[in-house]
Amino acid sequence: MRFMEFKHKDIYVKVHTPLIVTRDDPESKSKYLVYAKVIDIDSRVQAVFAQFHHAKKTEDVTFCLRYAPRIGEKNYDRSSFYVKPTGKYKHLSQREDETFVTGIVASEKVLSRQDNGYCIFAWDGNIHEKLFWAIDAYYETPMLPEWIPYLFDRLVKDEFLVPLTVHDFVGDYSNLVAYELLVGEDVLDGYVSYGLRTGALRLEEDHVREAI
Repeated sequence: MRFMEFKHKDIYVKVHTPLIVTRDDPESKSKYLVYAKVIDIDSRVQAVFAQFHHAKKTEDVTFCLRYAPRIGEKNYDRSSFYVKPTGKYKHLSQREDETFVTGIVASEKVLSRQDNGYCIFAWDGNIHEKLFWAIDAYYETPMLPEWIPYLFDRLVKDEFLVPLTVHDFVGDYSNLVAYELLVGEDVLDGYVSYGLRTGALRLEEDHVREAI
């Protein structure tokens, strides 16, 4: 488990987090928060929610992630790293018991396709399946499940499908993989057209009949 904490002017809040997902910018070496799960007392979780709304207008807000030691623990990892909010977020909370509340903070790009991208989470590790579902749900480009491995490789190679970094602090999310899809229908249509012309993609007879 890690602490996620922020300090801004006279505000200081610290909550526990078992999982965050970030997009890393190699040029600025910054980590931008895409998704976070937090667990703490209700007032602290709500304070985190409020800060994310405030962070939409504030460039200098930074969240620090560091190890949360157990009571009496002395020899532990003292390293830390920082993440910054960017864009708009949604949140929800659920009470676990009389003391603790679980909160989720997610970029709008996790919830639906936005003009600047869509984040795809494969909690079971099956990113090909989730990529197909995402294209089928949010894009007009005709797609078949058997085309996805080809499309996945092309999108990753051309940096239109960018891997996100999963920080699993408790070992409960070892299968999770996440990517951000940064294309519109024009690019997807181009990949499909090129693949069909070159034979990399095929329309099987059954699919042709279904189309007719």
